[in-house]
Amino acid sequence: MVRRSLRIQEKELAPAQSHDLGEVTVPRKRVAKDTEDSEDYAEDSDGGVAPIRRERKRSKKAANLKSKVESSSKDEGVPAARTKKQNMPEQFKKVRGKLGLLERVTKDVPMDVIIEIFGHLDPGDLLHLARTSRDLRDILMSKSSEGIWRAARRNVEGLPPLPSDLNEPQYAHLLFEPYCHICRYPRRCDNVLWNFRMRACKKCVLATFPSPQDPDYTKGQPRGWILGGILPIEIISLKKGHHYGHFGSCEIMERFKTEYEALQTEEDRKAWIVRKECERKMVREHGRLCEQWLKERLGNRADELSAIRSERKESILIRLGEIGWREEAEKILSGPSSRDNFSKHKLVKQSKKLTAHGWNSIKHELVKLLSGHKRERTAEERSCLLSGSSRFDRLHKVFSELRLESDLREPFPSLGDVLAYDGFEGVIQDMFQDENGLSEILLRSKLLILLPKMIEEWRPAKIQELVDIMQISRPAATADDLYLATTMFECTGCYSPTTLYYPQMFHHECCINKKSLADLPLYYECPWSSRRIVFSDARSKMAKTIVKACSLDTTITKFPDMFSVNALFECLSCQWNPQGASKGSRLFMRWPLPLAHDIGHCFTITSTAFDEKILACESPIRSPAFLPICCAYCHKAHARKAIVDHLKNQHSNVINTNELENDPELREIRQHWYWSPRIEIENIGMPFRYRESST
Repeated sequence: MVRRSLRIQEKELAPAQSHDLGEVTVPRKRVAKDTEDSEDYAEDSDGGVAPIRRERKRSKKAANLKSKVESSSKDEGVPAARTKKQNMPEQFKKVRGKLGLLERVTKDVPMDVIIEIFGHLDPGDLLHLARTSRDLRDILMSKSSEGIWRAARRNVEGLPPLPSDLNEPQYAHLLFEPYCHICRYPRRCDNVLWNFRMRACKKCVLATFPSPQDPDYTKGQPRGWILGGILPIEIISLKKGHHYGHFGSCEIMERFKTEYEALQTEEDRKAWIVRKECERKMVREHGRLCEQWLKERLGNRADELSAIRSERKESILIRLGEIGWREEAEKILSGPSSRDNFSKHKLVKQSKKLTAHGWNSIKHELVKLLSGHKRERTAEERSCLLSGSSRFDRLHKVFSELRLESDLREPFPSLGDVLAYDGFEGVIQDMFQDENGLSEILLRSKLLILLPKMIEEWRPAKIQELVDIMQISRPAATADDLYLATTMFECTGCYSPTTLYYPQMFHHECCINKKSLADLPLYYECPWSSRRIVFSDARSKMAKTIVKACSLDTTITKFPDMFSVNALFECLSCQWNPQGASKGSRLFMRWPLPLAHDIGHCFTITSTAFDEKILACESPIRSPAFLPICCAYCHKAHARKAIVDHLKNQHSNVINTNELENDPELREIRQHWYWSPRIEIENIGMPFRYRESST
């Protein structure tokens, strides 16, 4: 049996369908009754509401005739023309659009009930309702709905009466649509130009409205009215303080000009000028009342939002008390307002009532905030406790020595982290048992026992903080990616963003947050914090490009591996222009200096066979001699010239001393030392210039 598609069958039936419909024609001419006009309101292109004159819908007679035609076609087995079958699942019906609730209200609810409901709204609500469905729009934008709008205006306390130059929807649009009527950017705009009957942000004001003294603005005005003072002027505050600007409206000026030039006699023009002067005074006085009403309304709204924020903060404190963190939050609130990061937190200062679901979504973040504050507070209190004698100096000295002897290629806590550690409470008690405190030897032994356990708890948590920061840009990132040469961070606390590689941020001053305490004549190390650290997409992409250019795998190449490549980079953007007989100067540098260079500059990698003339310009001392480099065995820091002697004298039992003969270059014994993470990237090496001689 041959199968035939429904589409082919419909094509065969199409002529018959056309013939049937042709026998009954719908009259195209409307009867006189249908051509009557009614004056309604509609939104113009600028978002305002203006009166329009539109034709009524097609008469019921024509609609019934069309219905009969469709019914006749169905009875004869012929598909109706342009009919669409809606196969909508049951669960999605009665949700939005024509099947929504507002659509049913206009059809099922009596009109007097609808009017009663609308009488309890304000004009802004009516304006929004008019945009939800066509039926509601037809009701609210009709001329007969003025009583509804008047009742809505009476619900707004202190609202000035309707001005004579605006209709009800236009007035509601001006008062209750809080966005710029020019750019329509979806951001609140409370800068209302009452004389121009519109809202405009300051950016649009400067771009749209001219100064009244602008020659292009004044030359278009007829001579008969220039001194009449009929054009409205807005005085707008442009900056904080007493910086104001005067602006006129070209649109109003052109409209007035058209009206003025349409008048034939001088008497009519004089009367028109007098009338416009009176209208301007009325508009200015009405604008003053509206401005007063708006300020009062915004003030009341600000008080309402402030009350909601206070209620939310109190609800959060109650919830924190249930989990044991309210006391810590109250200690923040009782301190200086400049250090009140609890009330200023984005999750606390919201003008939104707290719900059970909302609390569950913010609880973890607030506990994290309070935990960090508790660490800082505990460290500060213990530091102040020890500052009355030489105990703090002794502790700082012993801790600094231990830090210098530790492997800084992994995260190491600050003194503030040690002071905030719960296990350090016993050390403090021991320090106060003796009048002079613990000796340096005894204090060192206690710290050697305490630090490994503390680092075991502290290090994974801090590494995870960095991973969380990195996952904002790289969702699949793991802790192993921190070691890669393509992973770069930045400190936002520096005057200019400082590029950091792992684990450099654990020794960066902004992360340790050194600050001077009022009770201490010294700088105090706070617990380490990642709040100023961000992942640098730009620097990471730059590093990835460099690693690829060196023919290395970006997924496994670590930051120290790039030193072994010893690639030479040239900044093409830093070439000096030729001067005189010179051909210019070229700037060269080695890893990792390009990462600290200007981000917009273009680099190229020179070939492996370096030009001897270029290499001759490179200083044999690639970094200042006083910068410390660390021994890979004991981790002690030494000056550049002293590291070879240290390796010979202290570690001859683990290395081949023949490698250290004849004063080798540091890059030749790279496996025996590493750069201290305390050194900033721009200090690891020195760039040099090569100037070509004329030929």
